[in-house]
Amino acid sequence: MSPRRTVAARGRAGEDPAAALRAQLVDAAERLLTEGQIGSVTTRQIARAAGVSDGVLYNYFADKHELVVEALIRRYTRELGGFEAGLPQPGAGAVRENLIAYTTAIHNLVAGTLPVAAGLMSEPALLHRFVVEVHREPLGPQRLRQPLADYLRAEQRLGRLGDFPIDATLAMIMGPAILLGITEVVGGVSRDVLGAGIPAIVDTLLTGIAAGG
Repeated sequence: MSPRRTVAARGRAGEDPAAALRAQLVDAAERLLTEGQIGSVTTRQIARAAGVSDGVLYNYFADKHELVVEALIRRYTRELGGFEAGLPQPGAGAVRENLIAYTTAIHNLVAGTLPVAAGLMSEPALLHRFVVEVHREPLGPQRLRQPLADYLRAEQRLGRLGDFPIDATLAMIMGPAILLGITEVVGGVSRDVLGAGIPAIVDTLLTGIAAGG
């Protein structure tokens, strides 16, 4: 084992050296992906950033794509965890404010994760692998939809919301929220400006658009 690899594999006391080194490589890849374009990051750069020799990477990953996808999935999982943390609970607070909070959380999640996918546009094979992985359990679209669906059903049971189709309501909340996230990233509009319009979106949903009563 090379001196470079020996240092990298030590890890924390009691930690499996192989697992520690694998995590170290993922850490290095994630740092480099944050700093530059995905297509320009090389395996040599990742190995150097992790403090290991070039060939060590291939002891743990089949190729650069496998390592990059794992780093991107970890970043996406972290963003998803942030989305799920602190969402309003049924029966607590006002329904209007809770729906604003859910819509805002979806907007923020999309704005936080979209750059990851956008950075893969020049790497079709890598983009495909990433999309496949984010649709596997325990990730997948349901992680975004299910909390809001569960919230709406619970509020219906509590009598704080009337009878309405859940799927249609999810579309009416998630559609604008996703569009706001895309507008923030692609259009360069600030999150504060876009977020200021969320209460009007929720009010329109709650009130309806029928004219003249």
